[in-house]
Amino acid sequence: MFLKLMVSFAMCYAVGVLPTYAEIPNHHIFYRNDNRAPLTSIEIVFLGAGNNQEPPSQIGLARTVSKLIWELAKKQGHLDQLEALGTRLNIPTSTLYQTISIYGLSENCGKSIKIVRDFIYNLEFSESDLQDAKKLMATDYENDLRKNPRTHMRNFALSQTTGIKKYKSLKALKNLSFEDIRQYCDQLLKTDVMFFKVISDLDSTEVAMLLHPITEKRETGGFVHTLGSPTMDSKIGPTAFVSDSNLKTVGCYWLILCGMIGEEDYLPSMISRALGRSGARGLLYKYFREELGLVYGTGSSYRTEEYVRFLEISADPQLQNSEELIAKMSDFLRELPDNPRFWEAIKELRENRNVAYAHVHEQLTPQRRLYSEVYRAIHNPPRRKGGYSSVTDEEVRAFLEKFFVSENMVMIFRGRKDNIREILNTHWPEAEVHEQSLRSVIE
Repeated sequence: MFLKLMVSFAMCYAVGVLPTYAEIPNHHIFYRNDNRAPLTSIEIVFLGAGNNQEPPSQIGLARTVSKLIWELAKKQGHLDQLEALGTRLNIPTSTLYQTISIYGLSENCGKSIKIVRDFIYNLEFSESDLQDAKKLMATDYENDLRKNPRTHMRNFALSQTTGIKKYKSLKALKNLSFEDIRQYCDQLLKTDVMFFKVISDLDSTEVAMLLHPITEKRETGGFVHTLGSPTMDSKIGPTAFVSDSNLKTVGCYWLILCGMIGEEDYLPSMISRALGRSGARGLLYKYFREELGLVYGTGSSYRTEEYVRFLEISADPQLQNSEELIAKMSDFLRELPDNPRFWEAIKELRENRNVAYAHVHEQLTPQRRLYSEVYRAIHNPPRRKGGYSSVTDEEVRAFLEKFFVSENMVMIFRGRKDNIREILNTHWPEAEVHEQSLRSVIE
């Protein structure tokens, strides 16, 4: 049955009959063999749960449930049981799904699965358990803000311009009720589509048999995977979000919004690579670091957040270089279609891509290969025969002229607010500027 499922799914994918947002067959197993060690990694994925299920008044609901389940497993001794078997438990949350994962010795995989099964399908918690979990979550929010201010500032800026939800809200966390949590838990375990991501030295048929206790007699009728067809107006800028900092450098970020998740990735990925990924000596680094000497580091990243795709251009000039950097970077991005060095970088990338791709593909870990397969199964992004070599200059130019424009730019700056506002007023007076405290992004 397992092999039939695999073949059936492969055939569906090969002939291209999946919809824009694919439905993975229920209880489908995505499997990769890895004989390097006697270890097994299993992710139980509840597709349709996760952050997408949260209304604005319940931001953090899915993460709170994850924390609550983890703390209950610890309190009730299940973590100790799993640890004795050489197994680690993790309960991460994402936009489209909730995951319960175990990782440990293959020989104890069956016992670990049964412990997790018995625990999650017999969840019992009290109001006191919930309050304890909420206190821990509030502390996590504060710690994460200190460690990852850039991530939270980016999310806040996108939430204010594209309408996606904030990552975290202390106010929403405080107001989550016992009934909110109970209802989410009930729907989570009955999520209509559950699938598995497995990396193991065990044979795939053996893994399928070991997973049977999770799926047998499982009820459905909970969360349903529906991403719909979200749309977004790409002309929402120029907008700048500024927060204060006493650091000697200024954190500068330009977000170039470029469509929705599930659309073709080749163009934004290709342009990002031509500019130079963060840490690489690409076009941005050569110009702004080596030639102008304005920054310590700079680069481009192609990202998605919820359903929004964007390129993030980053730079970290010293305070005395911030005005020149902000002015020249803004002009540089808008003038890319007429920049001969950019087209040279595109040509070089296109010529070298096949060799580089073959090398990188050989080096891909089983985990990365597996995750790529799951992404394609869920979103079914368009694929090109020939990869980057099939992307024409006309397509690249059309993409730049559509998205690399002032009206499509969201900017984030962290530095001395008065200085940044003065720079923006001088060089980009049409930008709508929002000043904010860093803490406001989680309040």
